Amino acid sequence: MALNVRYLQRAGTDGAVATAGVGLNAVAGIIGHIALIVVFIGWAGRDAFENVSLPSPEAFLIGIAVVALITALAMLVPRTRRLVTEQLFPIIAKSTRGLAAVLRSPGKLVLLLGGSTLVTLSYAIGFFLAGKAFELDERFAVVAAVYLVGAAVATAAPTPGGLGAVEAALIAGLVAAGIDKEIAVPTVFLYRLATFWFPILPGWGAFTWLRRTDRL
Repeated sequence: MALNVRYLQRAGTDGAVATAGVGLNAVAGIIGHIALIVVFIGWAGRDAFENVSLPSPEAFLIGIAVVALITALAMLVPRTRRLVTEQLFPIIAKSTRGLAAVLRSPGKLVLLLGGSTLVTLSYAIGFFLAGKAFELDERFAVVAAVYLVGAAVATAAPTPGGLGAVEAALIAGLVAAGIDKEIAVPTVFLYRLATFWFPILPGWGAFTWLRRTDRL
């Protein structure tokens, strides 16, 4: 997000507008992802996670309490508190105002949510096609639901691009959907190779060019 803001600023965009735009894009991505999860879980039905046993409500409450406690303790640290109040809150505030403006323009709303949703859907399609390369015999709705839930869970991992967590979550999801490990593991590895590892080289080249041309 910081890199995107930096690029927009160097391209001549006002700092407040750049920050609001990047934050708004992130919000739209979250909304689109959640919407797709609801759609595909409903479409897939019980086939998607028939072998998954959810934790008890008490476990969820304990998890929420632990997160709240860690957050409260983190806010006691002056540096963390300054980071939240001086960096995070302004982005959220500007994104909220930007979202209000977008909501008043149907065309902009379609572009914002439609673009973010299309990107996420494209990843789900790529994941499904990676499975087809290994003769994955499962409905698209089920595979897409596994991807969307697994990707959402893996975002909590503090690693670049969810490295490690994404692979584990997607493999576990496919296995939970009744797919053999012999197919689930190579499917996930092929998908990550195409969407995470292969783009690194052209991404590095583009980043280097942007730096050399003083665009970053």
